[in-house]
Amino acid sequence: MFLTRFTILLAAFGVAVLSVRPAAASDILKEYGIPVTTGAAAGYIPDTTCAECHQDKAESFSEMGMAKSFYRPSPDNVIEDFDNAHFFHAASNRHYEMQQRDGAYWFTRYQLNEAGVRIHKFEQKVDWILGSGHHSRVYLYQTTSGELFQLPLAWYSQQGGKWEMAPGFEFSNHLGVNRPVRQRCMACHNAFPDVPEGSDRLGMPELFPVHLPEGIGCQRCHGPGADHVEKVLGGDSDLKDIRAAIVHPGKLPQAQLYGICYGCHMQPSVAVTPELRLGRSVYSFRPGQSLSDYKVFLDVDDALRMREDRFDINHHPFRMEQSRCFIESEGQLGCLSCHDPHVKIKPDERAAHYRAACLSCHESNGQGLPAMQSGLIHPDIAPDADCTTCHMPERRTQDVIHVTMTDHRIVRDPGPLQSLKQPIAKVPAEIVGVSLLYPDTPLSAAEKLLAKANGVLLNQNFKADYAAEAMADVMASGEVAQYEPWISLSRAFYAQKAYDKSLAAAERGLELAPDIAQLRLQKAVSVYALGRQSDAIAQLQALIADHPNYTLAQYDLAAFYFGTDRLEQAREQVLRVTQLHHTHWQAWRLLARIEARQGNADAAIKAYLTGLDIEPAAVSMREEFRAELERAGRGDQAQRYEVAK
Repeated sequence: MFLTRFTILLAAFGVAVLSVRPAAASDILKEYGIPVTTGAAAGYIPDTTCAECHQDKAESFSEMGMAKSFYRPSPDNVIEDFDNAHFFHAASNRHYEMQQRDGAYWFTRYQLNEAGVRIHKFEQKVDWILGSGHHSRVYLYQTTSGELFQLPLAWYSQQGGKWEMAPGFEFSNHLGVNRPVRQRCMACHNAFPDVPEGSDRLGMPELFPVHLPEGIGCQRCHGPGADHVEKVLGGDSDLKDIRAAIVHPGKLPQAQLYGICYGCHMQPSVAVTPELRLGRSVYSFRPGQSLSDYKVFLDVDDALRMREDRFDINHHPFRMEQSRCFIESEGQLGCLSCHDPHVKIKPDERAAHYRAACLSCHESNGQGLPAMQSGLIHPDIAPDADCTTCHMPERRTQDVIHVTMTDHRIVRDPGPLQSLKQPIAKVPAEIVGVSLLYPDTPLSAAEKLLAKANGVLLNQNFKADYAAEAMADVMASGEVAQYEPWISLSRAFYAQKAYDKSLAAAERGLELAPDIAQLRLQKAVSVYALGRQSDAIAQLQALIADHPNYTLAQYDLAAFYFGTDRLEQAREQVLRVTQLHHTHWQAWRLLARIEARQGNADAAIKAYLTGLDIEPAAVSMREEFRAELERAGRGDQAQRYEVAK
């Protein structure tokens, strides 16, 4: 441990640093073998370094869900039931299994034909687990390119535990094994990774290094720790400077303090997530900054639910802010009123802990019960219960339907408690409006409109023409000089098949940010759609030279080669895609088409089968597969691959 090398340690908090062996600040961390991140999230050190001085905090925090948010599968952290690890999803007519082999987790998905034989079997080793397991776990794999994808099966820990479909996979038309995990997601589910500067800007390839932090650590709330530790080890800083080099959240103004929590826990709707402010990158927020300078929070109008009836798994502050307690406290009631982020309250201490939190504001009647405004006697509280049992009850979440969570909307009478936890069907939100959660957020009218319009476009897969028109009007006014809206505009115009407008939008964005990969890709695909195939191919070749792991561009280049009858180049290129992203089913379909065009029937059939193993719901690929079997004189084999109804 590096502290054993100190000549004199910090004897007590509040005593000035005496002396340690001096060294240049830039060299001291390297000398002690402490790695420091650079690039997009610079200045972060391993949390084990923090634990050297703050052992008690580190030990207690290690029991918190945040500390267990992301990690490698291991025989030491198994909580699942592998003896009963089969799940049949009737909606998609697919069977799922999770197995443990030699300490590794293996995911399997298959279907059955009319003879009961397994077909379209897909296996994938799990690389990462996301979720503490206090409520659930989901499973990720990483491709050679560095992309992360979520698998459809999840483990739900409550009520004895069970295997079920992961959130977002409940219906038949889900993304299968190709649901991408974005940097925006990982920025809240894990500590910041060590990635190149600028790689976390909107429109850059969503790639992750092989080695990632494991869990949300100290520095997500306290800020980068390298400068702090440098000052401790350097020997020439006094205690005031050492303390000033790290963020103490409890000493921040309230808005900045709760900005740390709200940055991840304020999410009014999973259907329309908060927008990053223009010019901000994913890993750019630091504790102590104003959250409103980093994110724009959006709320929605749901045609199926009133605002007060919406309850998602990540609704803690959203529901709390609807409470009379929060409103009348003028915001003094907050996360830390009840929660110490370093300490997990023991089960036998929870009742007293949360009751004390409530009674710090509410008067007691002298018998340990809350004094009621009506003058009536409050009902007795069971020894194992507390105020939250009735006034902040546990209820089932509407977006993650196999989980129950504490509802942070404090109510006088929640109604029958047991009914709140009953199983429910997944009913996606029907978004009919998007607004700012905080209308007084200090933004220009243009940026407010852009945030709302972009939220609509993302929710509607860029097919909301009215939102694109509103965004185009703002950008035409010249009020906004950032590149990000041009990405959405180009994608929206491309979805409308207005390829000239899509190209113009991409070019406007590139004038502002010529290195943004997605703008370069949008320009190339628009140019191709306008009939300038050679120009488009040259642009993609240049883009791939700069970003060789950008599989979207790699695949489009293969498709462009195929579309211009350059079959050998197309084949070589699409094989490169399958090496970078082995589950890219469209690439396997393209390979099958190339092999079929070249008269290689067996190779084409093999590629089609690989694609169908990855995505058995691809109807057009299945039809092409049947046709290729017929052409090869093997039409009698088609029935073998037909899924039983």
